[in-house]
Amino acid sequence: MFALKSLSNKLFLKDELHSLKIEKDANMMKHLSSFNRCIADLQRLDEVYKSEDKDVMLLTSVPQSYKHFCTTLMFGKRTLKYEEVMEEILTHHRMVQCSEECSQSEGLVARIGGRGRSSKHGGQVKQ
Repeated sequence: MFALKSLSNKLFLKDELHSLKIEKDANMMKHLSSFNRCIADLQRLDEVYKSEDKDVMLLTSVPQSYKHFCTTLMFGKRTLKYEEVMEEILTHHRMVQCSEECSQSEGLVARIGGRGRSSKHGGQVKQ
């Protein structure tokens, strides 16, 4: 789509890349694909990004709820590789989803039996 190496095309793609943010419940794979597409389109226009620059842009595009994860990832290692950052984000995303699904399923416990006094306590069972 942006085959011409014009300034306007490059600025449009840079704006798209820098404004790319994912919403809390959005599809993370789709977000990463969009991010990679923006980077690839800019590379076709001779725009070069260092791996650490891509890392920072990617980490700042994830939801605010990932803030502590991103801080730990950035300051917990000596070097970051772009592929590792993508893997870590996906792993964290899956863990968050699993945790949310588990906590939701815990809330779906059904009570068996009626309310009221049981017959062993001398009361009548309510039906």
